[in-house]
Amino acid sequence: MSCTEATPGTLRLVHGVPNPNGAEEARLFLLVGNPAAAPVAEIVPADGVEFPPPPALVAGAGSPRRHRLCILHFNDLHGHVTRSMPRGSDATFARAVFSRMVGRVRELRRASQEDPRLGVLFLSGGDDLAGGALGELLALQPSIHAGYRLYSAAGVDAGVLGNHDLDGGPAALARAIGREAKFPLLSANVHAAALAGRVYPAAILVIKDVRIGLIGLTTRAEVRHSPDLELSHPLIALQNLLPALRPRCDVLVVLSHLGHSLAAINASLRDTGDVELAAGLPARSVHLIVGGHTHDALNEASLGAANLVNGIPIVQAGAMGRFLGQVDIVVGKEACVTGVHLTPTADLPLDEAFEREQVQPLLAQAQPLLGRRLGRVADHPDLMTEALHAGFAAGESALANLISDALVDRCRAAGHEVDLAAIDASSICCGLPVGGELTFGDWFNLMPYADTVRLYRLTGQQLAGLLHDNARRADRPGEPHVERGFLQFSRQVRYTVQLGESRRAARAIEVTVDGQPLDRQPDRVFVLACTSFVREAAAPWERYVARQLDLPGVDVLGSPYADTDLLVRDLLIAHLRAHGGATEGAGARRDGRLRMLRSGPPSRQAGMREK
Repeated sequence: MSCTEATPGTLRLVHGVPNPNGAEEARLFLLVGNPAAAPVAEIVPADGVEFPPPPALVAGAGSPRRHRLCILHFNDLHGHVTRSMPRGSDATFARAVFSRMVGRVRELRRASQEDPRLGVLFLSGGDDLAGGALGELLALQPSIHAGYRLYSAAGVDAGVLGNHDLDGGPAALARAIGREAKFPLLSANVHAAALAGRVYPAAILVIKDVRIGLIGLTTRAEVRHSPDLELSHPLIALQNLLPALRPRCDVLVVLSHLGHSLAAINASLRDTGDVELAAGLPARSVHLIVGGHTHDALNEASLGAANLVNGIPIVQAGAMGRFLGQVDIVVGKEACVTGVHLTPTADLPLDEAFEREQVQPLLAQAQPLLGRRLGRVADHPDLMTEALHAGFAAGESALANLISDALVDRCRAAGHEVDLAAIDASSICCGLPVGGELTFGDWFNLMPYADTVRLYRLTGQQLAGLLHDNARRADRPGEPHVERGFLQFSRQVRYTVQLGESRRAARAIEVTVDGQPLDRQPDRVFVLACTSFVREAAAPWERYVARQLDLPGVDVLGSPYADTDLLVRDLLIAHLRAHGGATEGAGARRDGRLRMLRSGPPSRQAGMREK
């Protein structure tokens, strides 16, 4: 059923097929259309479809039945269905994560079989496909998408699209859903022709006669650009849809991958977070917002007062499978959330059958890919995870040099006239086994996301402004490290960061590009290669300094750009193969391109560098 079959202001109600492994005896109805285009005046059932009726009355009692609904939820698993743990000096073993969630879900569903008024709903808050080596490597093989395959087998009843689920573009996502997902994927503000009949704005799931409305919303932040993808304002889409859907549901849940609040400091948000979303709705107009994106572990023991906004509870279960969330709802004449908490996944019972029959076969298929050799790793301390976390924004980095230089070389080899490259820490999740063997698994762990190359055209004057702005983002002695979007540049750029007496006073000096002083090239146009995620993770810090410090910023990287279809990770893997791994010959070395001076004139501070 194509989304174009519903006219603006009208949605169609069609039959869906619920996950056969999901809630017992469930019925599924899907809404088709674009609620972001206009306020929804009418939901029209397709031929042969009738709206599900409200729960029946207890015979002779004159009052509605009281049902219990248990909602189990997780978000931002990013493909981490297992967690690698160290064993000895060079071996690892996998600790089950998702199979423990499944153990709890199946435990409650067995109990619900004996209780006609207990329903169990299992929901995903998005970012299901990207970020883990298992899922990414298996996706290289035809028709294997580990996240949706395992979720389907586990009995997930519905999910929302996360921003990283769109990393591969709408067509790739549509293929993954069509091949593997036996549950509905929802988003009321994502629109793409390729996703018609694969993603729906909302659904009604009937479990034990209770009509549960589910509306999906996806953040517009940190989304890879695609010409056939449109993301509308999530609050507008929800406000357009809510009045038409709410009367048809006994419980209404928003599955939100928007992030907790615009005040978040751990992810980039746009338009609205869940707090602002709830504040923008009529009081108690939805019963629950199940969130994601900002990786917040909310309400660990019970519902916190700060997470009850406008009478609407907001929940979120951290990330990477650390927690499984649970929300208990009593449904009578009105529905009421009666309990909220998180359970550490490590404390959950393991479903050994699921681990053996579903997870281990996928791990066995991925293992040859994970272990494929790319070469050696140089014996350089900058390549260690500890050095990445402690020093990326404090001075020159051999690891950053390797990546930025490789971007220039590989972009040129692909036919792009690139002059220089820059990366920030968001491109790198961990370090490498220093002095040891380098495998596909090692590099996928270091660079797990499907970021692509983005090209900016900057004049010499704009580049100078970007470098001054970058100097103000460097780590300063004695200050805790946060993600500020500090850029590391390729070998074409050499300069000194003079930290000065304050962050405001920091500046870039002695700047040369291609061996020539930058101040002699003010009108030259440079093509700068970055990742499609560059400085996205720094948005919270940028908002903070704008409010609290009035620190001047340069939004050059917010200016127009050209996206390419070059995957950063693929370019780097080709570079590593060509040079025998992360070796000195590949660029894993320092060459003095960046100096850090604490304060004062360079002549007096020449020997003071931060490594």
